[in-house]
Amino acid sequence: MSARRLWIVGLCGTLLAGVAVAAEKANDGWRTYRNEKFGYEFSYPADMEYKAYLDGSSGELKDARTGHRLVDFEVWPPDECPRQPADANARAAGIERAITMTQADGPDSSSYCGDPVTVREYAARRGAKIYELELTCVRETYPGSDADEGDDEPKAAPADVQTVLTAEGVKGPTYFVDISRPWRKRILAADPAGVDPRMGESKGKIDPAPLRRILDTLVIFPIQHSPVVCIEDLRNRGFSIGARPQDFKPPAAR
Repeated sequence: MSARRLWIVGLCGTLLAGVAVAAEKANDGWRTYRNEKFGYEFSYPADMEYKAYLDGSSGELKDARTGHRLVDFEVWPPDECPRQPADANARAAGIERAITMTQADGPDSSSYCGDPVTVREYAARRGAKIYELELTCVRETYPGSDADEGDDEPKAAPADVQTVLTAEGVKGPTYFVDISRPWRKRILAADPAGVDPRMGESKGKIDPAPLRRILDTLVIFPIQHSPVVCIEDLRNRGFSIGARPQDFKPPAAR
């Protein structure tokens, strides 16, 4: 390698290191949330507060002054069962979960956001993969299927009636981060308040740029894998009622 090329490589390394140091200093005074169960942590500004629920499988980032909710967080899937297929991947799981969480049914219609308009992928400072989504929202109305008075249960539309689709805007940006382990594909969803056009105005709202800065601090660290036994494991291995627990060995991590 020539001396000039070595000089260029060294200069690039110095610049990147300088950017990393500058980013760390910009976050001075931030608070850190660390989750030992799922093996991740992230930092957020001191004027916000984070409240975790159910061992950190969900949580809320709030405005510390007003108490208004800014971002909903969710680990998905939160459990080790059921087993995932061999070809499972975090990107597909995150998109599917983002779509599922938007579905809402009413007496004569349903509403959902799907088919991502855009899916952007980039890396956090320490390498975690971040996905940014925008989803198209649609309302599907069933003419002539109104519920009877006093009956809140939705009724199916007659087979010969065409449903009416109405565009309701775009939800986004919403985010998720790949926090997978070798034995389990898993994501951390970060859904900002006020980005769903079907929900109207929100008292709490966070701009995309500050949220991206928060997600950029996310770090994934090693955790202990505690093998579990799922119902399908018992069925697949022919575990009978009379068998002893010590006769069963959980499957090795994939």
